[in-house]
Amino acid sequence: MSHARRAVPKRKWPIPLTLGIVAAVLIGGIAVAGQLRGSDDARPMPTASAPSGEATGNAQPSPPTAQGTTPAAACAREIAAGEALVKAARTAAGHWREHVEARTNLLSGKNSLATTSAIWKRTRLAGPTDLATLASAETAQAQARGGCSAISGAAAEPCRQRLAALDAAASAGRAASRDWANHLSMMAAYAADAFSAEHAQHQWVAAWKGAPKNLNAFKRADEALARAPGCQPS
Repeated sequence: MSHARRAVPKRKWPIPLTLGIVAAVLIGGIAVAGQLRGSDDARPMPTASAPSGEATGNAQPSPPTAQGTTPAAACAREIAAGEALVKAARTAAGHWREHVEARTNLLSGKNSLATTSAIWKRTRLAGPTDLATLASAETAQAQARGGCSAISGAAAEPCRQRLAALDAAASAGRAASRDWANHLSMMAAYAADAFSAEHAQHQWVAAWKGAPKNLNAFKRADEALARAPGCQPS
């Protein structure tokens, strides 16, 4: 089967933009060339506010943690940070999936070259913001880690299950997003004349063929997260 070539414009881009990607997110970081701006879909997600953990009636409030917050508030913060991380991974992986499927649809005749090129451009421009948002969410999640460790009673088991599902989805999402980061890096290097069009095409076809593995693993983990119980710390 013949492979359609990427319509990658051969031009110099402005001064390279370096995105510092947290090591746990994208294995040490990735340099993305070009002053690229992301789409609204990749805007950083607002941090969810955590419940105050205050008791009502005659019940006594939960004792404060070493950080000066209640166990319920600390757990709510950890859950919110995990949800935000997965949400950021959904955006990054979603753009990568669109990028990959655009070539599939071009080869099958479902999309025209013009439509395909428009999808490639839109997702490519969103890429740097995807990665920056994901890195920020990863940092916030790491800072909130362990917040649910002091939760006990009826809320403990649902929260434990929610956290396990969040961790699994985040891990799978990072793998898919790492593929996206690698492809963005390849496109930036090609635009900077780091290698030939033939090499760029070879790299792109290999990435396209390998993309479904991590994308589908993330899809399954995200679906499992949707079935996981909610966490209502108190």
